[in-house]
Amino acid sequence: MSSKAEKKQRLSGRGSSQASRSGRATQAAVATQEQGNAPAVSEPEPQAELPKEEPEPRLEGPQAQSEESVEPETDVKPLFLSRAALTGLADAVWTQEHDAILEHFAQDPTESILTIFIDPCFGLKLELGMPVQTQNQLVYFIRQAPIPITWENFEATVQFGTVRGPYIPALLRLLGGVFAPQIFANTGWPESIRNHFASHLHKFLACLTDTRYKLEGHTVLYIPAEAMNMKPEMVVKDKELVQRLETSMIHWTRQIKEMLSAQETVETGENLGPLEEIEFWQNRCMDLSGISKQLVKKGVKHVESILHLAKSSYLAPFMKLAQQIQDGSRQAQSNLTFLSILKEPCQELAFMKPKDISSKLPKLISLIRIIWVNSPHYNTRERLTSLFRKMSNEIIRLCCHAISLDRIFEGYVSSSKEDLQGCILCCHAWKDHYLQAVQMHTQFSSRGWVLDQTSIFAQVDAFVQRCKDLIEVCDCQYHFARWEDGKQGPLPCFFGAQGPQITRNLLEIEDIFHKNLHMLRAVRGGILDVKNTCWHEDYNKFRAGIKDLEVMTQNLITSAFELVRDVPHGVLLLDTFHRLASREAIKRTYDKKAVDLYMLFNSELALVNRERNKKWPDLEPYVAQYSGKARWVHILRRRIDRVMTCLAGAHFLPRIGTGKESVHTYQQMVQAIDELVRKTFQEWTSSLDKDCIQRLDTPLLRISQEKAGMLDVNFDKYGSHLAPFPYTPLLQLSQEFHSHLLTPLFIILSLSYTTICLLSTFYFFFSSFIFVSPHLPPCYQHFNFTTYLKTKQNSDRPEAEVGASLEPRSLRTAWATWQNPVSAKNTKISWAWWHKPVVSATWEGEVGGSPEPGRQRLQ
Repeated sequence: MSSKAEKKQRLSGRGSSQASRSGRATQAAVATQEQGNAPAVSEPEPQAELPKEEPEPRLEGPQAQSEESVEPETDVKPLFLSRAALTGLADAVWTQEHDAILEHFAQDPTESILTIFIDPCFGLKLELGMPVQTQNQLVYFIRQAPIPITWENFEATVQFGTVRGPYIPALLRLLGGVFAPQIFANTGWPESIRNHFASHLHKFLACLTDTRYKLEGHTVLYIPAEAMNMKPEMVVKDKELVQRLETSMIHWTRQIKEMLSAQETVETGENLGPLEEIEFWQNRCMDLSGISKQLVKKGVKHVESILHLAKSSYLAPFMKLAQQIQDGSRQAQSNLTFLSILKEPCQELAFMKPKDISSKLPKLISLIRIIWVNSPHYNTRERLTSLFRKMSNEIIRLCCHAISLDRIFEGYVSSSKEDLQGCILCCHAWKDHYLQAVQMHTQFSSRGWVLDQTSIFAQVDAFVQRCKDLIEVCDCQYHFARWEDGKQGPLPCFFGAQGPQITRNLLEIEDIFHKNLHMLRAVRGGILDVKNTCWHEDYNKFRAGIKDLEVMTQNLITSAFELVRDVPHGVLLLDTFHRLASREAIKRTYDKKAVDLYMLFNSELALVNRERNKKWPDLEPYVAQYSGKARWVHILRRRIDRVMTCLAGAHFLPRIGTGKESVHTYQQMVQAIDELVRKTFQEWTSSLDKDCIQRLDTPLLRISQEKAGMLDVNFDKYGSHLAPFPYTPLLQLSQEFHSHLLTPLFIILSLSYTTICLLSTFYFFFSSFIFVSPHLPPCYQHFNFTTYLKTKQNSDRPEAEVGASLEPRSLRTAWATWQNPVSAKNTKISWAWWHKPVVSATWEGEVGGSPEPGRQRLQ
């Protein structure tokens, strides 16, 4: 006995609990085809509690128990296999595990059901209960009495059968084909019991029939077969039977009303498209035509005639519904015919991108208008409004397919914004085409356009706003996380003592933003679902976090500009924060710093203006008076030009009034500097001798008169009033050349003053070693100031400026211009001559540097 208990414990895990197995066994007994001679299935249920009390008394006779248990172990198996009608059972592999389960079911009175089926994955299966998954075929054996199964009691104890296909259709076939005809034909029952049971059986069969076909989307009327072979006059006399027929008609009426109500619910669906509308009318045609065909069946007409003779009050409502079904069937067929013209364009629309949809919308609107004008039943305000609303749903659905939320939240900013903008343009195009159609219809049709525009575009407007919210999410990723199109841009480099701290603050802002973005991505429900109200709450939290980040960024910009002392540094910082300037809150701080930058430029202009207003600048002793002043003014000009060039190249600077004023001040300063240079030029030319231009043709070298065979420097000795200063450091090297001073004319003509002085010094020290070669060509007589100037200018100037170099002929013309500087024709030549730069970089750095202590020199 202990071994049997262990075996039972080992096999009990293969089935469900005893209570659930008992319930499923009862269901299988009713839903299957009966093949045994046993009593009804409902009889064993009162004895379900007995097996726990019976086993102990059976142990009192060990020999009897042994004799009873021997036969099931060896002989019962053929009984089960011979009655198992299962496809594939003959080819299945029978194992010892199967023998153990079969033996356990035969010997254990507590096991109520055994099922055999072919599992598509595991092959032949035996379970003590119904399988968890629905099987296409299964054989069941139900124990009707809590006793062991033997050869003698098998037929009386076991009910068996085969179930094929789904359970509910199998149950309906079994009841309608086997049990119900026998029950209705039985006349041996007492009348009260028979009427009561027949009434409940009709109700059950009606509900079972309705459920079985509803699963397939159809409506089928249950026609009771109880009075089909009786004449109406005879049936009217049986009041109980008439009541049962009235119950069936009441059920028919409820079925028809539910079908019409369900169809109206589907018709007014909020998220359906035009193709679903066409499919709805197709199904409605099938349902209504199916009901219409059932209403003219012989069984229904027979019941109608019986209830008509019985003067039933339930007949009139049913006949009214039947007429509605007939009319509805014709209307549905008409509506389907007109709506079918939308099927092909809508199918083409389903494979288009949002940017290509706009070209197809006018045709669709025209087709809907054709339906409106010509359809006899679909031209109501509600249905046309619903059809346009379904078109809006279809456009929203296509746009949702074109938007990738994963790409949006993974940093593909540019492409995602392009997709979102395309969806917004598509929705706007749909609305614009609709309004144009309304205008044309109102202008050329006598029928007014009475559709509800608010209802049609409510979801479209909400979807456009959702797309704008997602564009804002993309912009925030670009502004606060440096995402561009799947990649992060380089981290800006901040120099100076506060550079590392500014970089850390910027990284902290990025970390906070990524946390807020992660919370928004985990929003409850669909982000693109315009009916998802959770989005507004989560998006508002995200916006609140963005406002905090904007405040942090404003503080970061302010701290970064604290150490700005020159314009180039400020321009560099504004370029760094330019990507954030599109945000309204940050733009105010950005514009304020741009104003500060222009104010810094204004202070630079004020310093230059203060230097310019000096009557005579402080020049070095070796610098000529007029040319030195002109060069000094040019350095001031270059100082503001460099700053202005930096500002002009900063395309990202906002166009503000302060900037325009600064540019105007700069232009006025440039004009004043040019006028000062012109005035200095006029003062110098007025102080020159009329014959000074002729000295340019004097040879610079000559044969020495004192020392034969040697060369001598042929400098013309100008008066001391023409010299820049009476004494210069280089000329003091020799008293002999004390009076041989270089004239301002040489410096103005772009001669290198240092070179000439070194030449004089070289001659002073090495003149005794310079001899005239007897083969020396007479060209030294042509080496004068004019030829030197021409050679010097051609070597110093760029190729493009060589053509503007001065030749002797132009110099003589310039001399006439000096006497009359107002001459427009010749001033250009002399002016180019005057502007030749000769100041060394060292002197420029000394003069051009900022006069304010501690200021950085502009590069």
